[in-house]
Amino acid sequence: MAMRHDDLTEEQLELQRAYRLSWGAAQEALADPEYRAWLEENCPPSLRTPATSAEEVWGGRRATFPSDDARRWLGIGDYQFQPSE
Repeated sequence: MAMRHDDLTEEQLELQRAYRLSWGAAQEALADPEYRAWLEENCPPSLRTPATSAEEVWGGRRATFPSDDARRWLGIGDYQFQPSE
């Protein structure tokens, strides 16, 4: 069931704005040749296709990972893109 903009709560509107901003930022980043090169160099090949529901990571502190690649890629501080200026 589609909801009209007027039917959304302020919280839902804020979430919608955040998704729009994060999607836009992701699209801009992917257009950056330096970022794409960094992804090619750092992102494990096994994680370059859309994840199935069985491959998604959930859990916060008790996260379960479908593979060692997912654990490393989503590990805090393991991979950080630093653009050159």
